[in-house]
Amino acid sequence: MTSPADPAVSSGRGQVILAVLALVGAVAFLVGIIQHPTRTWGMYLVNLLFWSSLAITGPAIAAMMQMTEARWSPTVKRMAVTTGGFLPLSFVLFLGLLFGLSYLYPWVDNPALVEKKKHWLNVPFLSLRLAIGVAALYLTAALFSRAVLAENPDAGAADPEHPRRNRLAAILLMLFVVVLSLWGFDLVMPLDPVWYSGLFGGYYVVTSLYTGFGLVAFLVIRANARGVTNVSAAAIQDVAKLVFAMCVMWMYFFFSQYLVIWYGNVPVETRFFLSRFFVDPWRTLGFVILIVGALLPFAYLLKRLTGRPPTSHTPLVVVIVMGWTAMFLERIMLVFPSLPAANTLPVGVLEVLITLGFFSLFVLSRNWFLAWQRPVLRLPR
Repeated sequence: MTSPADPAVSSGRGQVILAVLALVGAVAFLVGIIQHPTRTWGMYLVNLLFWSSLAITGPAIAAMMQMTEARWSPTVKRMAVTTGGFLPLSFVLFLGLLFGLSYLYPWVDNPALVEKKKHWLNVPFLSLRLAIGVAALYLTAALFSRAVLAENPDAGAADPEHPRRNRLAAILLMLFVVVLSLWGFDLVMPLDPVWYSGLFGGYYVVTSLYTGFGLVAFLVIRANARGVTNVSAAAIQDVAKLVFAMCVMWMYFFFSQYLVIWYGNVPVETRFFLSRFFVDPWRTLGFVILIVGALLPFAYLLKRLTGRPPTSHTPLVVVIVMGWTAMFLERIMLVFPSLPAANTLPVGVLEVLITLGFFSLFVLSRNWFLAWQRPVLRLPR
């Protein structure tokens, strides 16, 4: 009989509920592309970017720990790679996005809009580099995750597989930065084919790391509470420090991008900010994102990190959820103001059901991954 503390096996009722939600989300998506195709594909893109970024950032964090010889918690590294269970589904969903390109990107049906960028912004080349980039990144993440789960934490540098893990980690991190930057440049920026920003790719990578570090911290706290892991409060505090660092880095990248566009005052660049920060409902949404995703987490984490590691992590979980909420809303604010037929807040029933469907697929795929791999997570501190 399986222990209820085993994260690889969820309750049968929970699995059924998630499966039903995933099915309902799929039906809502099919109904949506018939009734409101632009809004529906816009919500599909928002969810695809958000959940795929969460999934791939876990292995990337483990690769960072591998490259920096971080031995403060091998359990955290193993927990981080478990988010990669969603990657196979993510690849299929990326391929599905190709069917909605004409609804999202105006230059697909009117190439004259990107005459000067036609060698870069064209459907065949976009599809090819998207498929190759995602496949290379996800395959490397899968190989690295398998190597991490097979690692003997007691062997250290004497482990004969250590050099191979280092090579895989280095390749994974390079692909992570390049491919996620391209997600920003190729999937978000071309929604408005006139606007551009050289910092946008880096900005997208940093926001993904912000939510990813939060997810790893949440998974460790949850596993500790269920008795599956025994990660120390000090190690959780270290992950919280990284969440704090990415929160600050996010605002730094945002301000840097804003400053360059502001003092340049070039209409093709300022139009992005004008449509989002001076027009409602996006102006209100922007302040919500700033307060919920930056100011409140910054204030709490700054206070938390100035004392001894607390034994209660409930406030940290609340802050992590706030960060996820803000970043999901930020993805909405990046996508929807650029869609002429859907320039309103996506708060309808269909949008909610599509989001729940993606959430269910993410959780189910991680559960399947854990049930398949059955990794040993309770390691020495």
